[in-house]
Amino acid sequence: MARTIFIGDIHGCYDELIELVTKVWLTPEDHLYFVGDLINKWPKSLEVVEWIRNRENTWSVIGNHEYFPLISPEEVEKIANESDHLSDGHKSWIYAQYERSRNLREIMDQRWHREWLVTLPHIIERENFILVHGWLHPDYWTSTPLEIATLIRLIDGKPWYESYTGIKPVIYWHWAIDGLRIRPNTIGIDSGCCFWWHLTAYCLETRDIWQVRTHQIYKMPEHWKNK
Repeated sequence: MARTIFIGDIHGCYDELIELVTKVWLTPEDHLYFVGDLINKWPKSLEVVEWIRNRENTWSVIGNHEYFPLISPEEVEKIANESDHLSDGHKSWIYAQYERSRNLREIMDQRWHREWLVTLPHIIERENFILVHGWLHPDYWTSTPLEIATLIRLIDGKPWYESYTGIKPVIYWHWAIDGLRIRPNTIGIDSGCCFWWHLTAYCLETRDIWQVRTHQIYKMPEHWKNK
């Protein structure tokens, strides 16, 4: 019987990805989904993208680390100035993220399968689940615009998932410091792989969870040091 498996933010941790799918005993028939942020932070992003592209029965939504290198300065200005759902803090963060992705854009244009990355949807909805990188806004739910779905985590200062009342489970992440968070109708599986924590896989049918530890630390954000 084919399983539905989800894997959290990889950020170029290719070796951990291969270790995890081996631990899961992934079969060609299993349906494999990724929550975005496939690239950046670790040096094997190209290997991650090529592995995912070349596997059948495999899908991913776009994350902010794919989104920023793909958009133009004009699009950044439009997002920051026209979205009613972005605070001043979010707008500042968007500009900073875009600037940090400058070198990544050049590399992506050369060899990181840009033509494939631009095709990634920001929401995948199936009969028994919804997949999104960041969140679903209560004003839109599955119609949440791309720039909101990939960027924001809070509603009025509270985690977005506290407002979700739908029956269909939402698999998401983009918030590593919140860790693995399994709730009745939301499943958050970013467990900070690139920050010396874990890469996580989750099975929809059995609710099994598998994890592998990061092989080496990339960097530790200041606000994580006491976590």
